[in-house]
Amino acid sequence: AAIVAIYEFALETKLNEITAPTIMPVLLILILVYDKMTNKGKAELTPDYASHRQDGVETSIRYATNETIGHIGALLSLMTLSLAMGGVIERSEVMGFFPKVFENHWTAMAFLVVTKVILGMIMDPFGAVVLVSGTLAPIAYANNIDPLHFWMMTLVAFELGYLLPPVALNQLLTRQVIGEEEVTEADEEVKHMGFYRRYERWILPLAVITVGLVVVSFGPLLIHDYPGLAFVKDWFPAPTQ
Repeated sequence: AAIVAIYEFALETKLNEITAPTIMPVLLILILVYDKMTNKGKAELTPDYASHRQDGVETSIRYATNETIGHIGALLSLMTLSLAMGGVIERSEVMGFFPKVFENHWTAMAFLVVTKVILGMIMDPFGAVVLVSGTLAPIAYANNIDPLHFWMMTLVAFELGYLLPPVALNQLLTRQVIGEEEVTEADEEVKHMGFYRRYERWILPLAVITVGLVVVSFGPLLIHDYPGLAFVKDWFPAPTQ
């Protein structure tokens, strides 16, 4: 809070989405320094916790920086390739082979859902959103799909795609965050168990996100087409104008 106040009142720089990349590193470094100053002598009490820590501020920053370099490089490479792929898809006009207006919004929604999941499987969020905004969003609007409904479905469909090969972005990021050793150890613990236990980290999130995607994608259409379900609207707050 003190650092944010200094930036806001002394430097006239408020914390927002634009200044956060500049202010947050300073905050994190100060938190690291505070942690090192206040946790001295606790290694004997928590040896397992201490085994994952480095001595000194400089050593901790160096270790964290070296660990982050690989993650940032991989993510930047994925973003670059995603933008390049999006440009190729857009310039190839492959979307021109699909109809702009479908027979009904159910068919249009099914097409959009499948397309978004496929894009999420091979692209990062930034590149996928750029491609969707220029190619798929007009199709949704032409088929009387509400923009808010469309983009909510897009978010959930992307999340499902991020759990699927060949990239499996969320699984990849999880593996990088918790470390290869933890993943290997977890796999060793369940390798003699049943199919579900061995692949639970894949099956469970896929099942949850798939159910959520079906509800988010087709739930509003169901309420719109069947007046008997109109009472469901009363469960949610009315949109503000």
